[in-house]
Amino acid sequence: MLKLSHKTLIVFSGIIWLAVGSFLLSLGLNFLLHAVQDMRFLEKNNYPLLNLFSSVFSNSENAMVFLIASGLIIGYSKGRYVLGKAAVKGVERIYSLPNPTYLQNIYDSKYYILLAGMMGLGFSMKYLGIPADIRGLIDVAIGSALINGAMIYFRLAFTKPLEDRS
Repeated sequence: MLKLSHKTLIVFSGIIWLAVGSFLLSLGLNFLLHAVQDMRFLEKNNYPLLNLFSSVFSNSENAMVFLIASGLIIGYSKGRYVLGKAAVKGVERIYSLPNPTYLQNIYDSKYYILLAGMMGLGFSMKYLGIPADIRGLIDVAIGSALINGAMIYFRLAFTKPLEDRS
């Protein structure tokens, strides 16, 4: 089994969050872009958020920009205040392990249960028929939150261990 240093495990965890966050951000942007394109050819009733904000911002493109900006702001806040705490706890847990430690120890069982639940929610959005504009906003927010959390992992990987700070 592969043994890695604390720093390597922290960077690896940050890379995972960055990769998943980038995927979700890209997916969300594509949902929003396709929704705006579809609004030109299909009934406008298919996209509730774009319809609502198109009337406020005069067209669907401006509404899309507003939804993207809103998703990024929501994601930044969630990443900073919620996922940031999760990243710090994850780093503290990694530092509590022997150095070097096995790759399989990167996350505890509660984290894997949470991950499975989040993946289940993501897949259920696909099958519940949630409109693309709502899915896009959610994916942009979650993706940007994960990217922000990844940056916290990277920052913590290249600073002193948390217990050595004073």
